[in-house]
Amino acid sequence: MEFLFVLTLLIESGVLMYLEYKAWRSIFTPMSFLLLPYLVVLIVSIAMSGKMGFVEFYYPSIFIWIVGLFFFAIPDFLLAGYAGKYGYTDLKSGIDDSPAGMPRVFVLIGIALLLLFSYRLFVTIRSSQYLIGSDQFAEEFAGFGFWGHLKRFCSVMLMLFIYYLDKNRRWLWLLIVGLFLINIINMVKGTMIIPCVTGVMLRLASGKMKITGAFVGWLILSSVAVFFVTFLLAIVVVNKMEVNDKIIVWIFQRFVHYFSSGTLGLSVDMELGFPDSGPFQVIWTPFINLINQISGNGEILSPVNPIFHFTGISLTNVRTMFGTLFIYTNYLQFCLYTMGLSFICYSLKIITVRLTNVYINTVLYYLCALLAMGWFEFYFFHLDIIEIPVMILILHVIDWVSRISVTDARTVRTI
Repeated sequence: MEFLFVLTLLIESGVLMYLEYKAWRSIFTPMSFLLLPYLVVLIVSIAMSGKMGFVEFYYPSIFIWIVGLFFFAIPDFLLAGYAGKYGYTDLKSGIDDSPAGMPRVFVLIGIALLLLFSYRLFVTIRSSQYLIGSDQFAEEFAGFGFWGHLKRFCSVMLMLFIYYLDKNRRWLWLLIVGLFLINIINMVKGTMIIPCVTGVMLRLASGKMKITGAFVGWLILSSVAVFFVTFLLAIVVVNKMEVNDKIIVWIFQRFVHYFSSGTLGLSVDMELGFPDSGPFQVIWTPFINLINQISGNGEILSPVNPIFHFTGISLTNVRTMFGTLFIYTNYLQFCLYTMGLSFICYSLKIITVRLTNVYINTVLYYLCALLAMGWFEFYFFHLDIIEIPVMILILHVIDWVSRISVTDARTVRTI
């Protein structure tokens, strides 16, 4: 039975990826970003099953992903058929930059953000009783309110700066590193990873970067480095411990735990009979909270799972994308939500074929980055899924207005 679950998933994955490439003539699709990272993490989870202190993997948990991928594929291929029927003959993603390149106003925005957060860091250090690297300091620094919203804006700018980086704009590294450091201080690994993944996806889709052995190597090294840096920061600065061989092994175990916490969390959860099953409204948390704030209802829902399971190394409360969706839905809701999400993603993909500007593509690849993190958790019940697309579109308007102003100014000088 264990072999049957794995074999079924592998056959399904092979068929889906083959049909996906035939339908869209591209590997830069929502299905690819959802499926491939999960397969890698699942292989690691199975390989570590019962080793180095990790719990045994519960193979029936794979079935939830088998079903989820099937229903995610239905709108995928229906929209591919629609696109082909109505003349979308080249369905590869393309990004058409303005001849003027990156708007100059974006540089000013980036500098302003760095100055504001430098001030915020100075104030927080002086007023906080906690040290940089602790969760408490991160919460005070930019965990809520105005600074929490502004931190999301930093993530959007980070995506775009990564995209615009080239040999003529190497100075953008200063802004990229500065904005990334803000996310490191915030100590939430998702907010570090997702903007970078989005920016890299944009570069790959536009042809600015290609998938090579060196690219894969740097991707793996940078991912490991981010994890180790955040843990070393907590160990050295907060706990004032010396780094030695035992600490490195301890961090490595936590890295593997983090990497497999979603798949193992779902595995343990299913084996225990899903004790954390909850109401469907949890999936709609950002929309419910927004409505409550507009209507004057002060109630704020939290989507954070309160139940932690032990993986043999540490605790986890994440269940992968389809796992979390499953525990908060019935069978019909699970299928309908999965197909609805797929429909939105692939509708955006079709729109990017017609409207090839960088902003629509950024919204698409931001959603793809959330799907790519599906091996870890369901990210669509956070406020970011509303705020970040809105912020991207606001930058689109700022870009448009700034270019009109420059054009008008040149016209006046010519007259």
